[in-house]
Amino acid sequence: MNNFKNKVALVTGASSGIGEAIAIALASAGATVILTARDQDKLDAVRLKCVNAGGKAWVHAAEVSDEAQMQALADAVHAQFPAIDILVNNAGVVMGGFTWEVEPADWKRLHDINVMGVVYGIRAFVPKMIARGQGGHVVNMASVSGVFGAPGMSTYSASKFAVVGLSESLRLELHRHKIGVSVICPGFVNTPIQTKVKMVGSLGTEKARARVAKDFEKTTLTPERVAQRTLQAILKNEAVAGIGKEAMLVSTLKRWAPAVLERFMRAPG
Repeated sequence: MNNFKNKVALVTGASSGIGEAIAIALASAGATVILTARDQDKLDAVRLKCVNAGGKAWVHAAEVSDEAQMQALADAVHAQFPAIDILVNNAGVVMGGFTWEVEPADWKRLHDINVMGVVYGIRAFVPKMIARGQGGHVVNMASVSGVFGAPGMSTYSASKFAVVGLSESLRLELHRHKIGVSVICPGFVNTPIQTKVKMVGSLGTEKARARVAKDFEKTTLTPERVAQRTLQAILKNEAVAGIGKEAMLVSTLKRWAPAVLERFMRAPG
């Protein structure tokens, strides 16, 4: 893919944060953007931003963890377009808690969104991309937590490790169809998600919440920077794009000095 002009892109989790920034960046680059998330009003506001950026956009609210809703979204999209050119599986949630303290219902909810949401997006849109025979690109949003499992983040890390592994397999599977696959692994990003992090068990304290908020406040990585780097990854067909100082540091230490990284990241006490 050499440019985004006249391409059709679908972005999940497009109502705020990284998804919103990616949608606006794609619209600015000339793409027609299909926005999906749960909040219709927020999606409508993002659509106006995409239009003001010079692109075309339309909205279809859907829950990514609901296979029927994702298929209904795909049916509506394919009634307008034979296939999309770019699929951005961005929707996701974060939570913190020690592995043995997270309730099974929380494990299931997070994986239904973070993992199965990606699976449902692929199943709904990739077959039409293959059948059209004109290539395309799939972006799966992971995290630095998909590279290294930090203490208190096992639920989230497990989901993002799954997305990284899924993306590696998918990239090999789709190569012969000329459909690229990139997995994006940012570090801490200054987005509204920081106010929505669910903390449970021993980590469900004001002190722990304040520590999480402090980590997010220190970051200089913005959704707009992640969006621009994501577009670059699409154009270069990069397999993995680590973004931000945390992601680069963790990736480097895990490869060259894993023992140092482990000592640094161990849970206190």
